[in-house]
Amino acid sequence: MDHSSQVTTIDRLARVLNCFTQEQPTWSLAELAAQLELPKSTLHRFLVGLEAHGILHRNLIDKRWRLGYRLFVWGSLVEEDNALREVARPSLCELVDTSGETALLSVYRKGEVICTDKCDTSHPVRLKMEVGTRHSPHAGASSKILMAYLPEAEIQMIVEDKGLPKLCTNTITDRAELEAELARIRKRGWAESLEETDLGAWGVASPIRDRKGQVVAAIGLAGPTMRYSREKVRQYVILCRQSANKISSLL
Repeated sequence: MDHSSQVTTIDRLARVLNCFTQEQPTWSLAELAAQLELPKSTLHRFLVGLEAHGILHRNLIDKRWRLGYRLFVWGSLVEEDNALREVARPSLCELVDTSGETALLSVYRKGEVICTDKCDTSHPVRLKMEVGTRHSPHAGASSKILMAYLPEAEIQMIVEDKGLPKLCTNTITDRAELEAELARIRKRGWAESLEETDLGAWGVASPIRDRKGQVVAAIGLAGPTMRYSREKVRQYVILCRQSANKISSLL
């Protein structure tokens, strides 16, 4: 599919979804074709494709089209992440105040770790990371924390499908070594990294749990190696664990 076709498809998807409102939550094929000024045969093929992905649903009784379950799932994820960020934000800022380093909030989604929020330090030399940045689960303190508490089958799928690419000097690329590291993380309840994703960067992280005790996010501190020391690792682990416990209790 060329670029123009991709744009056309995305534009059509947006136009179709925007037709569904509180005032008109259902449409017949004829109504929707007239609204969008599209041939019914062309639109029908498109709607059937969306139904296959759970984006739309056609009721078998009245034959009218409605929004599908997949949009509910996506909406729930957005609501969940927004609620988590709202609860965690004060703790992120407190971490920065007490440590002087950048604080990060990360979640695991479908084989990737995503930075969903951060609070920057005022240091002129600091870790640069944007909200929305995606990472491999096998490298970095926050990523390894989240990977460590995944089901074993999910961990194996990540390793087999994505491999263990070398991202920086100290990235773990050996499967047995990674398994040992994840076991170590589960035993002590925190993770650390030193130049696993970026040169000159290090970090520590702790898991955040929901009311069922399931790990749903990671909170971490990251900074440049010019401010690295084993003593700071110990101090920052305590701070991260305190923040993680506070957020977990609020959740």
